[in-house]
Amino acid sequence: MRLFWVGLIWLAGIALGRFLNLPAGSLLIASGLGLLLAVVGENRLRWLGVGVAVLFLGAWRLAVAVPEFDPSHVSAHNDTFQIVTLIGLVTDFPDVRDEYIGLRVASDSLRYSDSGGTQEITGNVLVRADRFGSFAYGDRVEALGILETPPEFQDFSYRDYLARQDIFSLMSNASVTTVATREGNPVVHILFSIRQRALETLYLIFPDPEASLLAGILLGIESGISSEVRQAFNDTSTTHIIAISGFNITILAALVISLAGRTLGMRRGSIVAAVAIALYTILVGADASVVRAALMGGLALTARFLGRATLALASLSATAIVMTIASPYVLWDVGFQLSFAATLGLVLYAEPIKEWFVRFASRWIQTKQAVRLSGPVGEFILFTFAAQITTLPLMAYHFQRLSLVSFIANPIVLPAQPPLMILGGMAMLAGMIWLPLGQLMAWLAWPFPAFTIRAVDLLAKVPTAAIDLGPVSFPALIAMYALLFGVTIWAMLPRERRPALPAPSLLATAVALLVVAFLTWKAVADRPDGRLHLTTFESGGTLIETAEGRFILIGGGDSATALSNSLGRKLPLFHRRLDWLVLPDRQISGLAGVPAGIEIGALMLTADQLDRVPAALIQALQAGGTELIRAQRGMALELGDGARLELIGDEKGDLTFLLTSGRARIALLPRTQSPLAPIRSALTGIIFSGGSSVSLLQDLDVTVAVIAGSNPLPFSSARANLLATEDRGWIELVTDGEQLWVWTQRSGP
Repeated sequence: MRLFWVGLIWLAGIALGRFLNLPAGSLLIASGLGLLLAVVGENRLRWLGVGVAVLFLGAWRLAVAVPEFDPSHVSAHNDTFQIVTLIGLVTDFPDVRDEYIGLRVASDSLRYSDSGGTQEITGNVLVRADRFGSFAYGDRVEALGILETPPEFQDFSYRDYLARQDIFSLMSNASVTTVATREGNPVVHILFSIRQRALETLYLIFPDPEASLLAGILLGIESGISSEVRQAFNDTSTTHIIAISGFNITILAALVISLAGRTLGMRRGSIVAAVAIALYTILVGADASVVRAALMGGLALTARFLGRATLALASLSATAIVMTIASPYVLWDVGFQLSFAATLGLVLYAEPIKEWFVRFASRWIQTKQAVRLSGPVGEFILFTFAAQITTLPLMAYHFQRLSLVSFIANPIVLPAQPPLMILGGMAMLAGMIWLPLGQLMAWLAWPFPAFTIRAVDLLAKVPTAAIDLGPVSFPALIAMYALLFGVTIWAMLPRERRPALPAPSLLATAVALLVVAFLTWKAVADRPDGRLHLTTFESGGTLIETAEGRFILIGGGDSATALSNSLGRKLPLFHRRLDWLVLPDRQISGLAGVPAGIEIGALMLTADQLDRVPAALIQALQAGGTELIRAQRGMALELGDGARLELIGDEKGDLTFLLTSGRARIALLPRTQSPLAPIRSALTGIIFSGGSSVSLLQDLDVTVAVIAGSNPLPFSSARANLLATEDRGWIELVTDGEQLWVWTQRSGP
């Protein structure tokens, strides 16, 4: 158990090192002082010294892992916008994508096109070669292109992702030529050649998408899996089936020990299994989750060889220490985090959950039958639940989604995975030896990957299969784990040592459950549904919700109280942000209607409005992170999924917008705007943020017109479906780009 805590402190030290940014020497000195305290101290001081020593040693390991970007490093040539010729060795299995082949190249020399000199360099480069090229591990290549720093996107840092793989340069659209072959490690070359042959065999004997799924499960090659299939696995939280993990390693080890143990004995069979695990790890690419599973399996086999029981927590801790000593950046790899958390969940909760199931089932059947039943039920249902307990916070933090069908999906598809792996693997091996034999066995194996894909696809289509949670902060992640492990530690204590907790009354429990249920279903109802929503309030403002869940408020009317009330009712529960606030007319009273505590990402004002906003208010907005934008005709906001909001008019200081989404074209006008003659005939709908004049509405020919106020015309006087907020309350237009739906707060005449 002590090794487990040492491992946690070591990982915390690596994480701390990212924020301390201190010289490696000072961190090593601090670790030495902690070690000195451990030697000379007594009792608790000794363990405190060990903790300090390990903590700063972890920070030191990260500090020395940061590469020195001197002129000899390839990244020094990034972003020069000059064409260079890069010479280096392909050091990994080529990553074949739809539009390119990704090559990890260890560079050794470089020359610029405008000079004949060649200079020696070091460092790895991700080179994107032509899709129809032929490359392999160990090829020496010349790549012609432009070196650039990997980009960073709004919700994903590709730069950090590649940095964790020790890659700091990217060469896109490169022209690549092979100048030599088979210069890499001969063992790795043989394994990768086998991997390539196995991949080709799978696609020869299986149809797609089953072939791509098997390539991911058996070989760790997921690039062939379509985005639709991958999304279905994401929505059902069954992506762990695709990724090679401890499940695959366990099946491999069991098969090898079963076969080799009969002829060589169990101890020698364990040695053969350990060698098989090591070779398989290299074969499938040795990513973080595979290495963790392989190391855990290796430790278990070692304990078996020595005739000793292994401690799961100590094995997990030792695995994490070994992996982060080799590469401390693996700590920020999502696969490593999820794999570590899942294993920790199995260690902490699998056995208690299984014991609870036996006690629960014993109420209806005999205890022996309950124990026998707990085997398959535990493997396919209970153990999955145990792993999900510790991975759910990470899933929410990284992917901002929560699957509501995962507890159904996993028990349905997991029983098919052992025969899928065994029969699929046997068909692949047989096909590599003699293709007709592999094809025959593929017919026996095909139902299992086919069932897996169809079941996952069907469950992903269940309404509310996955909830979009929105951004989850790092403090929230820490709070979730603090609560989880706090409850776990409390439950593991002997009853006499547990802190006394107040016994909740039945009424308080019922109320708490009702509150939780209400908040859960409110969150479900408020999640983005992939459509564009425009809600016009009685106060005159129009709230736009994009397909991705961002919010833009246009106008606010004259009543700050009414606007605040409307926003409170329409914004999702606990959502405290408007991405954009636009005041389309000359009034600035709409600012007062934004409830206190709501963050405003950007505020668009006309030049006249900017002059009239109090300086103190501008300072307060800017201090809160609000960007002030001066409105200019032609500027546009990209709303995602092809939708955009364009400023098309600013007559007399009043702003007119055109929202386009597919075939839907909706104009948003202030109350005094003149007719939109140039685009009027092509409009789907019009929203007037204030009362409109008769001249604007006469003979209006659009699908729907929304008026914040009363309708000044009889319905027979216009060809449009005129809806007024005075009659209908709030009015909501919803579009997916093809169709337009209209919802109102109350029915009207």
